Amino acid sequence: MVRYLNVGISGEADWPEEETKIMFGGHELILRPATKDTEQSVHIALKGISDVEALTLINRFLSVLAWCDDQGMENLYGWSGNPVPVSVPRRSRSIGSSIAFPFYRDIEADPKARLALALYREARTINSVPFEFLSYFKILNMFWKDRSQNHKNELVEGLRDALSRIHDDEAVRRIDALRKQHSDVAAYLYESGRCAVAHAHSDPIVDPDDVSDLRRLSEDMWVIKAVAEFLIENELHVSRSIIG
Repeated sequence: MVRYLNVGISGEADWPEEETKIMFGGHELILRPATKDTEQSVHIALKGISDVEALTLINRFLSVLAWCDDQGMENLYGWSGNPVPVSVPRRSRSIGSSIAFPFYRDIEADPKARLALALYREARTINSVPFEFLSYFKILNMFWKDRSQNHKNELVEGLRDALSRIHDDEAVRRIDALRKQHSDVAAYLYESGRCAVAHAHSDPIVDPDDVSDLRRLSEDMWVIKAVAEFLIENELHVSRSIIG
């Protein structure tokens, strides 16, 4: 039985006002317009293509639209398994809610702490896995310079030392998995994460359309986020309580 992948799309590039079928990359994409209850969406039969390959193909399609119309086009993702295409429900707005709000904090006196919190908010807010990863890495860069001396990179050395001090369960799980694949986890995170996102002139390179790259970075994110949080809490002494 054929399974369909149903993916919501956000963006202002040209989009059909009626359900439309197109061929792209050798596969049929079904495009549906937005309604008051559903997002505009793309649907593809997972026949001869995996879900990762299909999501990457959709990203490639959105990149063409973004280029042609000079508009952002965001893959909202979705689900697979339906025997027919199913429209994607419109997203609800996420808001915080608290009956009591005992907030007794003030602007951080340390400029370094203010910058670290700004970069942390950027990382938690930006809707891009590669740039979220890079924002966390920039927090690390505040403590260790990205420069080599005597064949050692200060940023990599600092990260290597910090890995042994991390206790977040998901981060530790990922570190253990990476140690089975890489002899130097810190160097891997620097080269295949930080450098691969920041540069596009030589391998390794992170392709933001390639879902296999995004999934790998999402797993590595647990580690870099945990290190950034450790530095903010333990080196800059910034409390995580709104009370103070």
